[in-house]
Amino acid sequence: MYQDHLEDLTYSLFNTIPDPFMVIGEDGTYLEVFGGTERSLYDDGKPMKGKNIYEFMPKEFADFYMEQVRHTLSTGCLNTFDYKLETDKVVLPELNGPGGTQWFETRMHPLANPYMGQRAVTAMIINITERRNMHKRLRELSYLDPLTGLYNRRYFLERINLHLLQKGTAHIMLCDLDHFKHINDTYGHLAGDTVLKEFAQIARSVLKHTHAIARFGGDEFVIALTQKSNQEALEIAEQLRSAVEDHVFHYQSEKLRVSISIGIAVLSQKDLDGSALIADADRALYQAKEAGRNLVKFMSKGEGVNA
Repeated sequence: MYQDHLEDLTYSLFNTIPDPFMVIGEDGTYLEVFGGTERSLYDDGKPMKGKNIYEFMPKEFADFYMEQVRHTLSTGCLNTFDYKLETDKVVLPELNGPGGTQWFETRMHPLANPYMGQRAVTAMIINITERRNMHKRLRELSYLDPLTGLYNRRYFLERINLHLLQKGTAHIMLCDLDHFKHINDTYGHLAGDTVLKEFAQIARSVLKHTHAIARFGGDEFVIALTQKSNQEALEIAEQLRSAVEDHVFHYQSEKLRVSISIGIAVLSQKDLDGSALIADADRALYQAKEAGRNLVKFMSKGEGVNA
């Protein structure tokens, strides 16, 4: 009698858990389907019981999942894996879950003895979409400068290194706001923050591709230009310099005029070392400042700095 009650309790438990728990045969038949009661995370999978995976799943996904079943049976060990599923493509009498693209984790384990006459595995399904989205968002935030919304030094160096490995060359522009310390000292650091944010907006407008612009630190910004000639890089830099010069920056009731100095250099794969990435552009920027600021200077390999 006690054993009968225990079986009833176990069956009831399996059918009330929020995540789906399944027994899947070696031939792909869903021998048991329990749980999965949380409709914000899962469609009702009960109708899958007794059906083969190829009857209700897209073939490509069914092939992938059955390969995992075979792997689990052959190793005899726990097999944990993640996957993406277009839930709207699953053939069920009713789609009453979250819908769309969802990410899941399956924890699959082989049964020691045959179930309903064949080798089988158990599979605990967990919807990890929210977790993945959160991790993605946290990763994105780790790459962003919180003040300007541009990417930060870390992201830029990773991206430019990857680009150089793949394409071999790029132009790099190092921009510095002229007399920025004077703005902070005269109007306060909030005024300086406003100028930095407005410059970021101007740079986005001129360059269009936000992923190529980063705040390198303080009032320095770095920009990567790909698939451009030397002349095109100079023209883009001049366009940015002119746009900043013509812009009226506002802080409270104050109208501020700001200019920038820009140094440009060509990068190649031999510049992959982090310290060499901006060295030539930094020298060109120094020359722009020495020559009176509000200028663009270009560092040519082997030819020194020129306008």
